[in-house]
Amino acid sequence: MAITRILIAEDNDLVSLTLEEQLKGLGYDVIGIARSGTEAINLAGRLSPDLIIMDIRMPEMEGTEAAARIRDNNPVPIIMLTAYADKDTIRKAEAAGALGYLVKPVNENELPPAINIALARFREIQALRAEVVELQDSLEARKLIERAKGILMQRLGLSERDAYERLRQRARDKRAKMKDIAQAIIEAEELLGT
Repeated sequence: MAITRILIAEDNDLVSLTLEEQLKGLGYDVIGIARSGTEAINLAGRLSPDLIIMDIRMPEMEGTEAAARIRDNNPVPIIMLTAYADKDTIRKAEAAGALGYLVKPVNENELPPAINIALARFREIQALRAEVVELQDSLEARKLIERAKGILMQRLGLSERDAYERLRQRARDKRAKMKDIAQAIIEAEELLGT
């Protein structure tokens, strides 16, 4: 199993050094330390970490804003790190897409469960996003195929089943997806203007 590569985003030198030593002692690979929210965004893009542990209060840009930008540009699981456990701070972390929350000072024993849960939730979220995209593509393909079947039924006087079979056979002959054949039929119909 590959070693988890972690980026730390923490402006306090003592906290970042302590966290780095804890993580390395637990067998994680600390690939960088960002001292500001802006630097965290840059390092996340350049280093492609497996996970980021980010302080909420950072110079130049709040950690929650940096986390939201990272999530939008190149998604990676983020655990927020803070000295504050009030509801408002927790809500900001949630809104930024954090998958974990640790309160300073961090107990070394809290790190592995927080990291493992964040990584697991991230994989689940990514799988769900992929499934949504796949379902959207499938629905779009279905709509195109239904429309193309309608065109074939009207133009050639075919039954719904025969129109579907003709689409399927054409896709096989051309070694193409039925969606692509359906799109070509729709485009041809639009060109003919009928």
